[in-house]
Amino acid sequence: MKSAYHETIEEVKNLKGIEEAIALAIEREKEAKDFYLQQAGLMENPKFKELYEELAAEEAKHLGYLENYRDKKELPEISTEISSGQSFSPEFDISRTKVGEITFGDAGILLAAMRHERKSEDFYSEMAKRVEDETQKKFFEMLSRYERGHYEMIDSYLEYITQFRMQT
Repeated sequence: MKSAYHETIEEVKNLKGIEEAIALAIEREKEAKDFYLQQAGLMENPKFKELYEELAAEEAKHLGYLENYRDKKELPEISTEISSGQSFSPEFDISRTKVGEITFGDAGILLAAMRHERKSEDFYSEMAKRVEDETQKKFFEMLSRYERGHYEMIDSYLEYITQFRMQT
């Protein structure tokens, strides 16, 4: 059984050019945006609702970058720099959280989201290694870093859930 990382490398190797890579990335960003919007609609906890809405908005931005490239054949003029350590720590007050308010189902959703973000990070990172054009390389590196930031953001929520469970 191959790891998700090795599956991604194999997938990128089999792509027949940048257009196919962009089409695949667009499809995945759409799926992620829809997933996060769906989860936001189901959340009763406002912090989790906020997380999923923020992630959906981020995926929509990525989708716009990719569609701009697909439609205009030029990379969007955006900063290719992202601050290191970009993560979001939820400000939960454990003493005000009722038992049962956060469920292991929430953890499962977070794990699925983390997996998606990690696979996206790996995909963009691998694309950055394979393109020869320096601008495209920076574009894919930037997208990879954004996905890493999302992963870390989700991980901070997962860490909260597991700490909460360990204390009860």
